[in-house]
Amino acid sequence: MRATMLVLTRSFVALLLLGLAIGPWRAQAETVNCTPITAVPFTIPAAGTWCLAQDLNTTLASGNAITIAANNVVLDLNGHRLANVGAGPGTEASGVYAFQRTDITVRNGTVRGFKFGIRLDDSSPYTTSQAHVIEDLRADQNTWIGIWVAGRENIIRNSQVMTTGGATASESAVGIVVFGSDTQVLDNDIIDTFGRNTGYGFGIEFYAASNCMAVSNRITHSGGFGIDYAYSSTGRYRDNLTSGTTYPFTGGTDAGNNN
Repeated sequence: MRATMLVLTRSFVALLLLGLAIGPWRAQAETVNCTPITAVPFTIPAAGTWCLAQDLNTTLASGNAITIAANNVVLDLNGHRLANVGAGPGTEASGVYAFQRTDITVRNGTVRGFKFGIRLDDSSPYTTSQAHVIEDLRADQNTWIGIWVAGRENIIRNSQVMTTGGATASESAVGIVVFGSDTQVLDNDIIDTFGRNTGYGFGIEFYAASNCMAVSNRITHSGGFGIDYAYSSTGRYRDNLTSGTTYPFTGGTDAGNNN
């Protein structure tokens, strides 16, 4: 009996160690079938999968580190960092930028030290840019807005937006801002969004947006507003948690279990 138990115990330990070995490998697996980006500034000219091959640092006062100039693009940061901290709080630069594009995915890495960490933009009425996915990102130390997405039918999920604010050109700061319609902001962590001087911080802001949802987000120390449906924005929010915000929820429709 003791020999049997010893064999079972050893088998269990072996399986446990195998599971631990496999788990992190799957979570951190790199995209290898991609076109590598090895220096910035860089413009993505065509559809396909593009990726960072290493951490990239720059000191851009303006412009964009990576410009996406095509539709149907996947940009995988591959766990690497795209950083502009050396440019200082006066930078006007964006980390990743696109204008009026469709079907863009940006994922899996860190964007740090830009005025706009991620900026997928459109012009009013925000109907041209569409079907973007922003996921599994860390946007930190960006000086005005961590993640900016304009257009329709977009998803921002499973990301961390931290220490946003301090731009010399703006009093306010926003973790995630959405323009347009039918966008979902899901399961994100927004921490320490602070305005400069008397400016406010906004964790998640819907601006001139319609039928947009915020679900299962966690917002800490937004410096003013947690989730804000502004400028006639409409939508529903549910299962969100805030701490250290003066106005946790403003506008929109409370669908329950928000605190």
